[in-house]
Amino acid sequence: MQSNSIVNTYRINKAFLNVFICICVLVLQTGFSRLYSQDRIEIGGFVGASYYLGDLNPSKQFNNSSLAFGGVGRYVIDDRYAVKGSLTMANLKGSYHENDIVFPEGDVYYSFDRSIGDAAIQLEFNFLSYDHWFDKNSNWTPYVSVGLGTTAYKRFSTEPKNYSAETVFILSLPFGAGLKYKLNNRFRVGLEWSFRKTFVDDLDVVGHNLPINPNDPYGFGSNNGVHNNDWYSFAGVMVTYSMFKRKGQCNGGFKR
Repeated sequence: MQSNSIVNTYRINKAFLNVFICICVLVLQTGFSRLYSQDRIEIGGFVGASYYLGDLNPSKQFNNSSLAFGGVGRYVIDDRYAVKGSLTMANLKGSYHENDIVFPEGDVYYSFDRSIGDAAIQLEFNFLSYDHWFDKNSNWTPYVSVGLGTTAYKRFSTEPKNYSAETVFILSLPFGAGLKYKLNNRFRVGLEWSFRKTFVDDLDVVGHNLPINPNDPYGFGSNNGVHNNDWYSFAGVMVTYSMFKRKGQCNGGFKR
């Protein structure tokens, strides 16, 4: 039963990964085809904190935070919309014992520390007109973002006497909010807090012969397929550089 479940999960995640790659290709193709007629393409970096939400940490924000860093690319559609792509490396950590949880197995201790890779494509919506070509006051805005992503990590087998581990790619649903600020004609800075919803429950399973079952820590003998899936979050600062000069055609009523 467990082998069939793993195979089905692998097939689903592989299909989602293929869809994610196709979306990335379409976005890049559209961006490059309109490169000389659209606004700007921004590239830069992100640094901040990452943390895990799941069976080990159901609700504490920024608990066991670790360093996260990566690259960011943004395709500016207009003063309200942009498409952002990101690649991020991060660590996720968690521990059962610190929450003073009593398990059926007795006084046991379990913790994990794993590395992950995150790739995402998101659509950003600016609440205010931002970086309008003819409006010098449009130099900041709060925004929200939502999109599609994938997470790469090492999956450890939980089958008896099977000590294998393999790198897998799974679907994630990224969404978040932030604040952008235009420093000058080339540089922008931003603050962002985002979440990744996954559809797996083994981000907290690291190693073999574990003292407890992280997928069923309370010993109920069943899992909730919706609420027991693992999440993780990023919060940090990004700095981007605008590579290409925009071509404005009319001022739309604004005085430059």
